[in-house]
Amino acid sequence: MKLSNILRIPFLGAKEEQSLGIQLDKNFARVAVLEKEGKEFILPVMPFEIELPEDTEQAGLMLRDQLDKREIKIKKAAVSIPIGSTLYKTLKLPKLSPQELEEAVEWNIREDIKSLKGSTIYDYDIIGEDENIYHILVVIAKIDEIEEAKEVLYYAGITPEIIDSEGIALINLANLQKEKDTALKDEANLCILHLDYNESYLIFFHNNIFVQTLNFDAKKYEEVAPVEKEKIVEKLIKEINYFFLTISEPKSIFTSGLFVRFPEIHAYMQLKFSTRFALVELDPVKALNIDYSGKVPLSLYSVPFGLAYRRFEDDKD
Repeated sequence: MKLSNILRIPFLGAKEEQSLGIQLDKNFARVAVLEKEGKEFILPVMPFEIELPEDTEQAGLMLRDQLDKREIKIKKAAVSIPIGSTLYKTLKLPKLSPQELEEAVEWNIREDIKSLKGSTIYDYDIIGEDENIYHILVVIAKIDEIEEAKEVLYYAGITPEIIDSEGIALINLANLQKEKDTALKDEANLCILHLDYNESYLIFFHNNIFVQTLNFDAKKYEEVAPVEKEKIVEKLIKEINYFFLTISEPKSIFTSGLFVRFPEIHAYMQLKFSTRFALVELDPVKALNIDYSGKVPLSLYSVPFGLAYRRFEDDKD
């Protein structure tokens, strides 16, 4: 079955002026709210991060408490599950009827579904096309991961209008920023380096999508001495270099997640990479033209902002 057929709730009634995006992980959540004012976006409330316990009921109640404290009344949200809970696959298929295309997608991902072990659901989108060929991105997820996320949201009093992979939210946001930056606009490839507490990874996107998990322990990094910090970053750089042995290097790489808390990693990596490629902060303010003049960087919240924006985009359909 397709993911959208199970989890997508049709939009009814007047379009909402505010949108809620929630990055939901095993032990934390990041939340962002966007409000549309004409053609501009504003922040009715600052984004926030909250640690969550393993118990889904307690996690949901804690999330609800934080939403209530900020007087966030929105009951529907776009929510992400961790990138490690999903599998990406790109396909090239003939231009078929919608029914034939769905059958062709399902046939081509049958072995991938088996490899995940357990019940799965999937969704796909046409991301490009040639004369007679569709380029298709398929996202496959485990049902139990989806159900766990829905249970947390149930106790938080939130209906998941969209459930997406956090990697897709980052790609969407990076594409928006790239289109607005003349120095990046002509770049054929899209590459994102995301550091986080549970999963860090490198995403490379150009017709195909590749995800490379990175060995980075953020909590350990916070605790060790400067000399050890440098060794950890050196290992990250080696992993990135290894990744690009088989893939064409981009001219630029977007940085996301914990880079905002560890700016020294960004600086050291740029020094080491030198002129090979530029590291560019994935910034929701630039990507979405948010009316924001605060001093607190918002790049930690790229995933929930990407999700919140998608709800506005889907309302256009």
